Amino acid sequence: MTRLLTIAALLLISTNVWAEEDSSYTNYDAIVNELKASVDDRPAPPPPPEDFDWQEVALHGGVGIATSLVSLTSPNGVAATGLLKGVEVNFGMNLFSRQVRAEGAFSSYAQEDLDPNLKADLKEFELRLIYLPAIQDKTVLRLGLGLAARYMNIESRVSGNWTDYQASTPSSLFLIGFEHKITNSITLGPDVSYRSAIVSDTFDKSAWDASFRLNATF
Repeated sequence: MTRLLTIAALLLISTNVWAEEDSSYTNYDAIVNELKASVDDRPAPPPPPEDFDWQEVALHGGVGIATSLVSLTSPNGVAATGLLKGVEVNFGMNLFSRQVRAEGAFSSYAQEDLDPNLKADLKEFELRLIYLPAIQDKTVLRLGLGLAARYMNIESRVSGNWTDYQASTPSSLFLIGFEHKITNSITLGPDVSYRSAIVSDTFDKSAWDASFRLNATF
């Protein structure tokens, strides 16, 4: 009898142990499943940022042939219209977009005989903001506005006597042109612009300027 009780007790204990083991395995599987579900619900990490395009802040520089069509009346009354010819040096930088550029330019015009009684020469500094929409695969339009400082010297003759005059004229400017890409870093193209004096006390009241430029991108 004692032997039978002992065997029954052992069977009962082993049954409880197996039940506890089955319960622990069930709890473990549930935890694993919950962890997998939480991982699946987690949003995917954002893609790494693209490499910065240095073309968006590229630097530009170039040279060109420049002309300025002027109509002048000197303080002693001599009037003339003529074309000044010179050279231009320009520089610029993209304003974090290939379609917007800030530019500066310096032009120097040699002295020209606009009339037997009037000679003139000119130096000009410009600051301009340029918008460059694409019109073809390798060609962009140039639309701009800005300010110019024009320093003009003239020699005017009345009754055989030559008199020198100088004018420093701040002017507004409006520009249209285009540039065509020859290579990835070289462009070529013309500009035409109109200058209008901001002040009235000057003999250089307005002018039409044109240039043909060769530019490089760095």
